[in-house]
Order: sequence, then C-alpha cells, then structure tokens
Amino acid sequence: MLYPELFKQLEAVRWNMDSDIPWDKFDASQLTDEQAQTIKMNAITEWSALPATEMFLRDNREDSDFSAFMSVWFFEEQKHSLVLMEYLRRFRPDLVPTEAELHEVRFDFDPAPALETLMMHFCGEIRLNHWYRRAAEWHSEPVIKAIYETLSRDEARHGGAYLRYMKRAMTKFGDEARAAFAKVGVLMASARRTAQALHPTNLHVNA
Repeated sequence: MLYPELFKQLEAVRWNMDSDIPWDKFDASQLTDEQAQTIKMNAITEWSALPATEMFLRDNREDSDFSAFMSVWFFEEQKHSLVLMEYLRRFRPDLVPTEAELHEVRFDFDPAPALETLMMHFCGEIRLNHWYRRAAEWHSEPVIKAIYETLSRDEARHGGAYLRYMKRAMTKFGDEARAAFAKVGVLMASARRTAQALHPTNLHVNA
C-alpha cells in the first residue's frame, strides 16, 4: 500500500492556516477589484474537490489503498478553498462565496475509466502547480502571494502522489494502464485550443 507512506510524507509538511500564512502583512493598496474577484472564483473552483472525491470513491471501489489516499487529498484541497475564503473574509468580506455558490459546483461527474481519470488529475496537479506559481507572480499583495505559493507546493506534492499510483498501475495493469496514460500529451497541450486561460481542473480531453 502507498497510502500509509504518503500520509506520513504529507503530514510532515502540512501548513497551518493560522500561523503559516502572514495575515499581518496585508496591503490593501496592492489588491485590485479584478484580482479580488479572481480569488473568489478560485475559492469556488477549489470547492469542486468535493464532487471530484465523490467521483474517485465511486470509480475506485475496488482500490481501498487509493480510496484511503483520497481522505488526505480531499482534506488538503478543501483547505485550499477555505484559506482563499478566509482571505476574503478578512479583507474583502463582500466577496466571500455563499453556500449556494459553493454548492453549484457539486455536480456529478460522468462515469469514466479510473485509470484515465487518474491520469487527468495527475496532469491537473502539475498544471495547478505552475498556475498558482504564475498567480503568485501576477499578484503584488503579500498575503495572497504567500497563499498561492503555499498552494503551488501542495499541488506539486499531490502530483507526485498521483504519479506513484500511476507507476503502481503500470506494474499492476501493464498495457491497459499504458494505453490510458498515453493520452497525457493531449491533455497537457489542450489549453492551446482556446484563447481563454482555463483553470486546469476545468480542462477536458476527448481522445
């Protein structure tokens, strides 16, 4: 099983929302309305880890190891949404997402092959790592910069965990896993199909 080791690794570097975020460094002059709106949208998007976890548990009923890892992934991803909402609560309370807005992203994913879904989420974590790093560069307000840098490191670790499950699948399922993971290039290049910048978890692949 991979879950016990992954739990220890992620637990060892888990950050504290009260003490590890420099809330006292906030500079209102460095936050535009546009930037604040994007923080709200990101908080809502991160909330979609809830339906994603439901999907993973549904499609991986035969894999208790991976399903157990979902407990860690879900906790950390929901924490991403929570820290962004806490930022808004402290500094832009008018933009804190409502429960209804959050519930809007609790949709049902269509059934899909578990291996392809695993590959897609590996790609999503890698892209999110880069995406949050770029977001930290785009912002000049110190607190949100620190938050996005923190989230980017989480996403990198999640990508590493998914990679370990992909390697396990290749050993266990052989060509079936290789065929599923061969679509990785299509997904990673798919952002070029549109001029609009997309949050990585909103990307879809048809191949």
